[in-house]
Amino acid sequence: MSNAALWAETLEYSGEAEHLGGNVLRHIRDAVREAGYVSRGRITSGCKEAYRPLGVEDEALRTAIDEAIGLLMRSGDIDELVTGAGRGYAATPPRRIVWGGADDTILGGAAVSSDETVRHLSDDAALAEYIAIPLLRELGRPAWRDALVELAGSDEPAADARALTDYARALTSSGERFTLDEPHKVAVLSGSGGYYGFPHDVSGRWARASDEGFYPAVIESGFTQRRVLLAIRDGAATLWESPSRDVWHWIIVGFTLGQGAPVWKYDAPSETLEFLTPPPRQAERAAMLTGVRLSPWSWRVDAEAHGIIAGLLGAPR
Repeated sequence: MSNAALWAETLEYSGEAEHLGGNVLRHIRDAVREAGYVSRGRITSGCKEAYRPLGVEDEALRTAIDEAIGLLMRSGDIDELVTGAGRGYAATPPRRIVWGGADDTILGGAAVSSDETVRHLSDDAALAEYIAIPLLRELGRPAWRDALVELAGSDEPAADARALTDYARALTSSGERFTLDEPHKVAVLSGSGGYYGFPHDVSGRWARASDEGFYPAVIESGFTQRRVLLAIRDGAATLWESPSRDVWHWIIVGFTLGQGAPVWKYDAPSETLEFLTPPPRQAERAAMLTGVRLSPWSWRVDAEAHGIIAGLLGAPR
């Protein structure tokens, strides 16, 4: 066996390009857990040193590192810390997440190594040492409520994301003026069909701004796209830009529900959940923690997890 093959065996790396991401993710998670804190620079240099003998290209490795860190942060395994020396990462407290499913999810600095994005376990003996936390407590209250309060709105515990959208509508009506002289650069979300589509080619539910009303919108500006809320009245337009893409996604959820259209669908026999609008981070995290990703907006989750996600997003009345 060659030295490269021996080193690949040591790293538990098959050499297949599609396995690189999981392998890197495991090494980063294990390193952060064992060290307590690892700087971004040390992660990058350590991975380069480890994979250089195997001929892995720097660009592929850099992409794998970025994706792995992003996934570990979104799942809740690690936190990013910014210091005078730059960015670094620390493991969150070890815990297991329960929701009534067949498996539990292990998060944080638990001594469980895996190539999988999220570690699912069903072994009662292995799980017993970790504190059990209900999924809803881990997720916290619906994030649209936090966004509403941060925007100076009143909390609406009994409402759904439509409350955030209604508040955004008011902010948009008194927002900055916007000219519609170049309508080909503006796409608005106006339809309610099954296919969400893309604003850049006005497919699916996206259309050119023509009718009066209030819309989530995308405005092309040079080589960038502004994701805004647009109000058109008496031929004049005003806009308001949400503080983050995630808030914009929650507003789209509320906007879609307000049209009487669903934002998710669930097929019980196959346990397939499909998001029908861009999933807010909190809903995507719930699916990540409880299921298996099938495609960017589709997950296999059990009925218990589906009920929790449906409760976060709401349903049309």
